[in-house]
Amino acid sequence: MGHKMKLQHFAENLRFPNFFQPDYPELQKGFALKGKWKRDFFGNDHDLIVELGCGKGEYTVGLAEKYPGKNFIGVDIKGARMWKGAKAAVDNKMDNVAFLRTRVELISYCFDVDEINEIWITFPDPQPRPKQVRKRLTSPRFLKMYRELMQSGGLLHIKTDNRPFFEYSAGVLSELGFEVLFQTTDLYQSQWQGEAKSFTTFYEKKFLEVGMPINYLKAKMVGNDRVKESENNSFFKRVYDVVRQIPHGRVTSYGAIAAFLGSKGSARMVGWAMNASHNSPMPVPAHRVLNRNGVLTGKHHFGSSELMQQLLENEGIEVKADQVVDLQKYFWDPAKELKR
Repeated sequence: MGHKMKLQHFAENLRFPNFFQPDYPELQKGFALKGKWKRDFFGNDHDLIVELGCGKGEYTVGLAEKYPGKNFIGVDIKGARMWKGAKAAVDNKMDNVAFLRTRVELISYCFDVDEINEIWITFPDPQPRPKQVRKRLTSPRFLKMYRELMQSGGLLHIKTDNRPFFEYSAGVLSELGFEVLFQTTDLYQSQWQGEAKSFTTFYEKKFLEVGMPINYLKAKMVGNDRVKESENNSFFKRVYDVVRQIPHGRVTSYGAIAAFLGSKGSARMVGWAMNASHNSPMPVPAHRVLNRNGVLTGKHHFGSSELMQQLLENEGIEVKADQVVDLQKYFWDPAKELKR
């Protein structure tokens, strides 16, 4: 797209009644529609679905056409791309669509707690280099933000052509309060009949043309309780007692600890305990606890995003792309190693 055309689209965006692009001072002062999208813009109390990194808005508009009884907002920072979706919605007189030009990092300024019912993440930048992991839209810092903004039981959809990003996302989700309901590494060869097959984005069409399989995942947020360490002190203490017994050069998983403690469904709480362990008066080797796939999902709770990997490598454990290589070689199962 030429520079002149971009400027034309930017100017037209300003005239669209469904297009919002608040600047940072406005966000800091207080965005007028935060917590009020349904009432003040859409004029109803219908479910609110948000597409993050919406690009040209194909999914936002497509879903809005299919579900006129729901509200849809496309979020992206590329205004010239979003123009296409915004214009299509205006031309077709769709009153259940809006577009918000801002960075995903700032959406907590734009939406209130429990305001969003559903989130779509379609073909985001996979941020493949190790130092870019924190920028992934499914990294812990983003998922924690989504949890705050989503209602309990809210749905999260992920579509991507990038297999490593997909596997990373699936691993992180399970540790941050999301239950994976369905996942496939080849959507169009699967039996899935949901909305994920209904629309294709500009980039998705290109991937399909060259025969690249599309990965898809649907997850549900399980509860939205903000657990404090003091409320779970007994459980946290039991977790720490187990973790302190993991031998040098060995690792275990959140789920394995939960199962050993007789609470198989509490893997997420084990993760919370690890996140809080850095404030424990007695050392806890939290770097030895991973998700079930060996992914370093807790890395951002250390002093730096590289420290967890460094600690593992110092113990002779091989790590590549934030995942322990040959997990079974190093795996330590407390159910087999400890007597209860």
